[in-house]
Amino acid sequence: MKRITTTEDIKQLGTILSVWAHPDDESFSCAGIMCACVQNGQQVICVTATKGEAGVQDESRWPAAQLGDIRAKEMKAALRQLGIKDHYWLGYQDGQCDCVQAQDAVNKIKELIKNYHPDTILTFGPDGMTGHPDHQSVSNWVSQAIDGSLVTVYHSVEEEQRYHKYMIEADKKFNIYFNIDKPPVHKASDCDIAFRLPKEIITKKYAALKSMPSQTEAMIKTTPKEEMEAMLGLECFVQAK
Repeated sequence: MKRITTTEDIKQLGTILSVWAHPDDESFSCAGIMCACVQNGQQVICVTATKGEAGVQDESRWPAAQLGDIRAKEMKAALRQLGIKDHYWLGYQDGQCDCVQAQDAVNKIKELIKNYHPDTILTFGPDGMTGHPDHQSVSNWVSQAIDGSLVTVYHSVEEEQRYHKYMIEADKKFNIYFNIDKPPVHKASDCDIAFRLPKEIITKKYAALKSMPSQTEAMIKTTPKEEMEAMLGLECFVQAK
């Protein structure tokens, strides 16, 4: 398989199972890839381990007691922007994925693989991108679930130039990499997927993230739209070893 950099190249990924920990993980990591797949007529199945109920940012507007339901509705709206119709919750508690009986989660993912026969899985690497234990758990579950299958797994990474130009400063403001000193950073030329989003897909990705104000409103309000779109315009993954 050649490196994937364009919408046409994305056809090589076939049916995609996109597996993440919290609502918005998928939109930040691979909204563009998923949207391009939908436009190509490929099937995309998105899986989310938790409803992100621990991600309280403004208790007065998005109370902790209601946040899971709020984020579930936001997720539905975001996926609608991207044209994704197949979505599944694994049903675990936010912040507690490392306490889950791993085999239970692995079995759920195996069942989705059996039902949908994905060619590709997009997810976190063992580092969890941000070092979040939930992210790391999801990566581990996927690794176990694909044992013996032919599905190809890709792990999300940061691209070197984007990281230094935008993400270090964004981390200072929004604590993106809250549990890791530095995320996995790769040159675009070294990534198996380095998808530069066309303008119309960047617009859809921006709209998807804007549909999740409980998590993204502060970033969107304080970041010029042109800069935000530049940050969002490249999605990079490396194939799991």
